Amino acid sequence: METLYKLPKPDELPLQFRLSFRPFVAYLKAQQQAFDAAHGLNELYNFLIAQFTEAIALTEESDQPIDETRLAELFQLATVAVLPLTQTSRDIPYAFGLPIPMTVFQYSSAFRDLQKEFPEFMADIPSQIGMESRKRFIYQLILEKCYGVETAKSKPSFQFQKHKKGQTKYFRIDINISFVEPCIKGTLPPLQPAWIDFASGSAPLPDTIALLPLDQFTFDGFCFFQLEDVTETETIQQLQDTFAHLQSDSEPIIYQRFESALRNLYSQPDLQLSIIPLPQVNGHFVYTPDTNARSIFLRHMGINLNVYNDQVAQKIVQKISQHPMPYLFPTLDGFPEAERQSLKERGIGSFLMYPITTATEVLGILEMGSSQSGAFDESVLTKIERILPLVQELLRYQLNHFNDQIEQLIKKRFTSLQPSVEWKFYEAAWEELRLGQNKNAESRPIPVRFPQVFPLYGAVDIRNSSAERHKAVQQDMANQLAAIEAIFAHPDFPADWARSDELRTQSFQCQHRLIAGLNPEDKLEYARFLSQEVNPYFRLLLPHQPTLEGVLAQYLSQTSETSGLFNQALRQYERSMDWLNSTVNEYINQEEKRLQTIYPHYFERYRTDGTEYTIYVGQSISPDKPFSLDVGRDLFRWQLTSMIEMAQLTHRLLPHLPLPLQTTQLILAHTNTVDISFRQDERRFDVEGSYSIRYEVLKKRIDKAYILGTQERLTQPDTIALVYSHTAEAADYLPFITSLQKNGQLKPGIEYMDLEPMQGIANLRALRVHINYTDDQTEPEK
Repeated sequence: METLYKLPKPDELPLQFRLSFRPFVAYLKAQQQAFDAAHGLNELYNFLIAQFTEAIALTEESDQPIDETRLAELFQLATVAVLPLTQTSRDIPYAFGLPIPMTVFQYSSAFRDLQKEFPEFMADIPSQIGMESRKRFIYQLILEKCYGVETAKSKPSFQFQKHKKGQTKYFRIDINISFVEPCIKGTLPPLQPAWIDFASGSAPLPDTIALLPLDQFTFDGFCFFQLEDVTETETIQQLQDTFAHLQSDSEPIIYQRFESALRNLYSQPDLQLSIIPLPQVNGHFVYTPDTNARSIFLRHMGINLNVYNDQVAQKIVQKISQHPMPYLFPTLDGFPEAERQSLKERGIGSFLMYPITTATEVLGILEMGSSQSGAFDESVLTKIERILPLVQELLRYQLNHFNDQIEQLIKKRFTSLQPSVEWKFYEAAWEELRLGQNKNAESRPIPVRFPQVFPLYGAVDIRNSSAERHKAVQQDMANQLAAIEAIFAHPDFPADWARSDELRTQSFQCQHRLIAGLNPEDKLEYARFLSQEVNPYFRLLLPHQPTLEGVLAQYLSQTSETSGLFNQALRQYERSMDWLNSTVNEYINQEEKRLQTIYPHYFERYRTDGTEYTIYVGQSISPDKPFSLDVGRDLFRWQLTSMIEMAQLTHRLLPHLPLPLQTTQLILAHTNTVDISFRQDERRFDVEGSYSIRYEVLKKRIDKAYILGTQERLTQPDTIALVYSHTAEAADYLPFITSLQKNGQLKPGIEYMDLEPMQGIANLRALRVHINYTDDQTEPEK
């Protein structure tokens, strides 16, 4: 322990702190009550109480200041009472003193070491702690000691920073106020709710109310200050904060912040850092524009990823990515001589390369270089593991940004083309160039058309998806409103607050309207009521109603969109929808590739609540490959078999879905050809001509079709519905239906039916067949 020092008063707060041991003696006596007279610690408390009772007389009843040697002895004894016995000998930076102005009477050797490392270690602490923070500290102290109102969940603490050789170290000072007692001259003023709000940090002090008369208080006792180096925690928080600026700041600024934080984290101001994303184009690793300048190893080793087919560079990076283990070279001894010498010439004495990967992708490389030999050891790897998710996030952002740039460039200069129709655009481009030589040629783009192609349309829809979503939202709201009602009915709930009565009434009205039925307007109104009125009100109550803390905290935890009860039904619905659609889409993706080998075609897919597709196939799409009726028959067979297989897949999912949703299967038979052309404004193909447009109208209507004279929807689970206008269109599918029934994929029998007229459409017919499910109950992959 060393002698005291005192810092200048930082502001004009009218405060008077005086050293006294009287509150500490009261604390010791209260602690002693936990032990009976025979307990060994009782003797220790008797000794401490006697020593500090004697000191009270020296500090309060004598005009002479207490001897510094005696003061040091007393604070050594206080250490025994303040710190656990197992910690008194540990290297903990702590001190005894008064908070305002900052006065230190005695401090530990670890505290002294910090002062040696950072000259004037405590000098600028007051300037780093704002006036309002100091005032809040005093309000917390007075409210706790004089009014019995605890507004802080933990000990008061302040954070400050020190700079040294290009590094920033962050410290937190915790203040134990157990041994300070405020005394007021006169009568204690009535407690104001605004004081509580200010002390808890939920609101500033309003100008319209009387403040605590701080100049009438005297604070007797002393504080115990304990310091902690929080550089690692603060640095990680800064790294997390970097992501809040990803969309607004430029890339150099983002990397500058990231690298500066890492230098602080590793306590190496001369640390050379690089975080290198490794995007791929067609399976080849490539550089982002400024990667070459940023890299340490790749730049110095002459590895050139700017050259697309540099096999040496590709093999090196592939080896690193395929074996994503950290490469640690404390003294560069593991490098070949040429590379080692090259790094040394560039001022690098130790080096670390850490491949950043996930289970499914290579994101990039984290490199570190230091001028000091032996600068890196296993502890560096431990720190990297702590920030690994943040580095992954930064690299993933970089890769997504790179991919977006590639996509934008393609969309700007090219059209996203399927290989089956790409040749037509080259032909049109050549035609436009050729006509451009003629001054009289029109400047409009050459149209890209495919006349007389056969359309094949199919849809796998989620049965009653809108109604099921509606039910899920209604169930979640019912659960939340019931929980709200239970909180309002709690015996400790403040019933005399006007706001409580108002919200209780609104909640009751919502429950009754919910029972009557939920419409879209109600849903928006309820969501606003819950998120903007009830939830903020409960959060406001939480720190001021200790008896309600449990139920309020439980309620607020259930509002989480990712895990809370009040979003559970909607999550189950969305998870089931996503699972079904991803299963169907994955199947269609694989099948569409196989179909291209049967005959080149143009494929369109539309994402609704389910999945719809249209295949356009014909001679005009593939002029060099003859199109025959056999090709058409193969596609008709595929439509039926694919619908059966997709139904089998979704049926096997049923036992595993959070919400057992079912699918319906629909085919539109249309044996007449249509014409399609490329629309420059929308960059997609569309039908043209009145007859072709009728086909598009059919596609949009038939999923809502009803059987004539009934209230039954055509599309039903466990069936395939086939809609047609003429008997001949259905006849093309009948041989394959018969074959599928014989081999057991479809059940016997065919239902024939007429359909109710729809807007702009009449005289439609349909047939329906039932799927025969297999018994394969293997649990599908999630």
